[in-house]
Amino acid sequence: MTPSASQPRPLRVLVPGLVFLYAAFLLLGIGRGLDDRLQWDFKSHYCAAQVHELGLNFYVEPYLRHFCSPDASQYYSYTPLSIWFFRFFSLFPYGTAYGLFFGLKVLALAALLLLWMRHFLEEEADPGFYLFILLAFNGALYLDLRAGNVSLFEQAGLWLGFFFLLKKKPALFGLCVVLAASFKVVPLAFLGLLLFLGGRKKLLHLGGSLLAFLGLQALSFALNPTLFKDFLRVFFTMLREVRGITNPSMFVWVQDALNSAAGTFFGRPAPPSVVYGAFVLLAALVVFLTWKALTRISKRTGRETDKAALFLFCLAYALIMPRFKDYSYILLLVPAYHALKKHAAGLGRVFLFGLAALSVAGNTSLPGFEVVFRYVWDYFPLLTAVVFWVLSLRSAFNFHEAASPSSSAT
Repeated sequence: MTPSASQPRPLRVLVPGLVFLYAAFLLLGIGRGLDDRLQWDFKSHYCAAQVHELGLNFYVEPYLRHFCSPDASQYYSYTPLSIWFFRFFSLFPYGTAYGLFFGLKVLALAALLLLWMRHFLEEEADPGFYLFILLAFNGALYLDLRAGNVSLFEQAGLWLGFFFLLKKKPALFGLCVVLAASFKVVPLAFLGLLLFLGGRKKLLHLGGSLLAFLGLQALSFALNPTLFKDFLRVFFTMLREVRGITNPSMFVWVQDALNSAAGTFFGRPAPPSVVYGAFVLLAALVVFLTWKALTRISKRTGRETDKAALFLFCLAYALIMPRFKDYSYILLLVPAYHALKKHAAGLGRVFLFGLAALSVAGNTSLPGFEVVFRYVWDYFPLLTAVVFWVLSLRSAFNFHEAASPSSSAT
């Protein structure tokens, strides 16, 4: 009997129904909004496409402000070739393009839900999953829909690739990752999964996928070297964009914590070398432990072990990315729910207690709790990701104990 089948029928209907009703209300509100408070990322990218149509450099922020919006604070930070994706939307008036872009994102979300529930969670997809994906990681799904980022399209490409990887089709997996990385580049790191799940020709598929991506970037440079150089300039300066809850990454958390400590004791921020060194050490620890766990998992075969490796890789990826925006945590919805269902039975009480305690940290008047609010609540999505990574890591190191002799024989 599946978990959802064991639930009372009213609960199985009521929970998804209420979630979908609330989600429809949210989607309707975003779909009808045309002001700068909604889908601001799309507006900036739509303007960049218009600037490109005029033959100008869309990486130059004054052009965006001059031609699109005097108070525009966004900039175009994706690869030069990706502008053609937004050129399609610039064929339409902004109101039409707004609705079209949002409608396509809703379709991408529907496809993701179907893919997640049928091919990744399967029997674990109970009524609680609907509520989880609505609220988890500070409402990452809603944040993406509200911001108008391309993250949902990126996630659709990645999870389609993961589907092919579990089906033992590494070439199609590589193609999906290359396409998903064509906007922000960093998802290219998921090609590392081929080292563990790529089969006998893993190095061939890894090398081919990397060459395909590099070929696209070489084409981009050949077409317009100036645009490509400006893209690199923007790409390597994005870490200074935002802090705290809108960019709850490990690097920013380390930087804020060390700067605060150095300011308290020495009256000035921590040296950049100390910040980068501390982050590199933490990231190296995550990579080392994850690598050892994945190596252990890869010695076994089977769909469940492959999924365990995939989910652990996703969680580790989120921890080591220097820039990981609030909506990027969509990536962790399925790995986190899988970890919660599989590994958190004994820790459920502690986890719920932590949620209840931290949820009031911003409104408390208890002396000293402002520190909790600043360094825990602002980075709560990151700390939640750490919890699920630890759960998945522990399971991976003990994976051989989870398989009974009877299951191994079948």
